[in-house]
Amino acid sequence: MTRVKVLYDFNGEPNSSEISISVDEVLTVTNTDVGEGWWEGMNSRGQRGLFPAAYVETIPEAPSLPSGPPKMPPPPAVMAQAASGVSKSGSQQALGNRYDQTSDDWGEQQDDWDDDWDDDNDTYYANANLPAPPPGDGDTMSLASVATTVGGGRSRAAGTGKIFTKSGDNYLMGMPVPDVSESDRVHVLLMEQGAIVWKPMRDSYSVTVDSPKKEKKFNGLKSFIAYQLTPSFNNIPVARRYKHFDWLHERLVEKFCLIPIPPLPDKQISGRYDEEFVEHRRVQLQEFVDWMCRHPVLSTCGVWMHFLTCTDEKKWKTGKRTAEKDPLVGTMFCASVFPPEKTLLQSLVEPQVDAATQFVPQMDTAVKTLFAICGDQSKKFQQQWKKEYQRIGEGFSEMARALAVDERRAATQISLASSVGQAAGVFINIGQLFGEQPKHDFIPFSDRLHIYRGLLAAWPDTLGEYRNAVQKRKECERLTAEQKMENGQLQEVNRRVDVMSYALLAEMSHFREERDTHLKDTIRNFIGAQIDFYKSIVQKLEQAQTHF
Repeated sequence: MTRVKVLYDFNGEPNSSEISISVDEVLTVTNTDVGEGWWEGMNSRGQRGLFPAAYVETIPEAPSLPSGPPKMPPPPAVMAQAASGVSKSGSQQALGNRYDQTSDDWGEQQDDWDDDWDDDNDTYYANANLPAPPPGDGDTMSLASVATTVGGGRSRAAGTGKIFTKSGDNYLMGMPVPDVSESDRVHVLLMEQGAIVWKPMRDSYSVTVDSPKKEKKFNGLKSFIAYQLTPSFNNIPVARRYKHFDWLHERLVEKFCLIPIPPLPDKQISGRYDEEFVEHRRVQLQEFVDWMCRHPVLSTCGVWMHFLTCTDEKKWKTGKRTAEKDPLVGTMFCASVFPPEKTLLQSLVEPQVDAATQFVPQMDTAVKTLFAICGDQSKKFQQQWKKEYQRIGEGFSEMARALAVDERRAATQISLASSVGQAAGVFINIGQLFGEQPKHDFIPFSDRLHIYRGLLAAWPDTLGEYRNAVQKRKECERLTAEQKMENGQLQEVNRRVDVMSYALLAEMSHFREERDTHLKDTIRNFIGAQIDFYKSIVQKLEQAQTHF
């Protein structure tokens, strides 16, 4: 097994699957496929748990004698890239699409649709609060004769977790970009009213997530749930497991640094094959897919279309490797963005970014509050209110039985016992309505809010990526004033920051439009379901009243 040395202290969260580690401690790695920048390992005391892969370095099996002083460990962001295999090195990115199509044993194991990496047998919950790496010196990139730039890694929010990605130096500081095919180009438009938007989709489409099916492999030793995805543009269904969604999400987060990616459903261990859980996960996957289909950029990107349309296992593996070697990831994605020629005034951009910086945390708090309320109300409806109304019904039922005793002694023209019994049945039935109602209002509402929780969690890093670029530009302006950078180089930096400004403003416009339309429909549907619910209660009470 692989042994690693701890570079930085990390305190695991109490009552979680995390393990606390200390500097210079030696760990034995038991699983590197946990995902999202985490590994599983065991310390010398036999304690097992999760720790950030960026906080350790691998101990060579046969280390050679040092010829000089030991080297300083690389920054955590770089360690994460080497450990997780998510981010590619600068030399790999420069190679573009030139990669070896011949897979090795590791590649075959990872590419297998039904390999041992199975989320359905995962023993850990997704952690939404992964720790940030310790502060480091950051990445540095040379620009012509200039060797000093502003560097630094960043962590990208991924709905329920974070992954470590490369800083934006490569793109901003003039690293040559690969050729961008016409299909990969993303266009930004400047509208007459001054709005900056993504170029709309030429043909809209939808995708249905349906028919979850439990399947088995290895003669029934392992089982998993496969979901059928059917795009409207070809009506050809494809089967995808949760782990395929997870792989797709990683690729999307890695590629689109200025586009927050909607979250996937949370992972769950116990009851993962319960019909209710499988259906709820399907609904949340449908929410994820719907958001993707409505986005002008995400809906047409290559890795998404490969995910939706590939039905051949061999082609799937080839496309999977191509996506994992994509050179246009992180800020290098901006090389595929083609904005208007007009230069943006930062005096117009900065106020919008500042407003978004203030809006996001407030909206995030509001969404989390409503999400918690939905969960609380769902429990009350399904348990407390249901029981209360059933108790009322049982009370009336007891009275009806008592009245029936006397009516058997002396019959009456109109049986009060029967009328009270009818009322008892109505209240018991109302209790059943309370128990079933969250499926029609609070649970669908919370599913929509789940999407916004993930998106709002990603926005701070998206805005931070842009501010990091602006800070680099200021540093380049200082270097130019000190005659340490040529004016032509500064102009190129300004142009690339301008591209990022256009992309960010276009995404802000799309998010605002989606928010206004999406949330409006969601709240209207929620209120409509509440109206229908209470109308049905009134109707049943009116029916009970007719017996008296």
